[in-house]
Amino acid sequence: MKDLLEKLDWIFAGHKKGQKDGDQVRGTEKAKKKKRKTPYQEHPFKGRLVGSGGAAEEMEESIEELAENYRKELSEWGAAGTAVGPGNDDQDPVVLAQQVAQGVAQKDQIKDQIAGLVAQVQGARSQLSSLNKAFPQGASPVEKAMSLQQTNAEKSGLKQQIAGLRAQIAQLRNQAR
Repeated sequence: MKDLLEKLDWIFAGHKKGQKDGDQVRGTEKAKKKKRKTPYQEHPFKGRLVGSGGAAEEMEESIEELAENYRKELSEWGAAGTAVGPGNDDQDPVVLAQQVAQGVAQKDQIKDQIAGLVAQVQGARSQLSSLNKAFPQGASPVEKAMSLQQTNAEKSGLKQQIAGLRAQIAQLRNQAR
């Protein structure tokens, strides 16, 4: 590509035909007002601006020339599948696109599963907090103790459920990487 750009005869700012390096406008130079010779005011630095004076047709021609040279390079070196890459030179681009789409779909599916598990964890935590706020019911101290044991059993079950859901979330996040 570098050789291709060097072959083109680009005209850079300040190097137009007949313009020397010193003919450009400097940033500290002040513009002098000119009297109107035409119905509109010409720019005081006309002909001295950096990059001014280039016709649009010249630019279009150079772009077309660049595109034609690029097409020639492609015909010499080949098109799809010939670039140096991560080892996918032999695969069809359609197959690669399908594989990428499948990978994206799998990651989206994993994200949905993670979102569902996070919702379950939040539900279990809200149940746990409601159990923590609950006061043991019963008339006698024995009934209160039994109610407290049931509450503690439910709490430990919810804690185990939360731990299991967290492990599943961690496993799914590792798969998504």
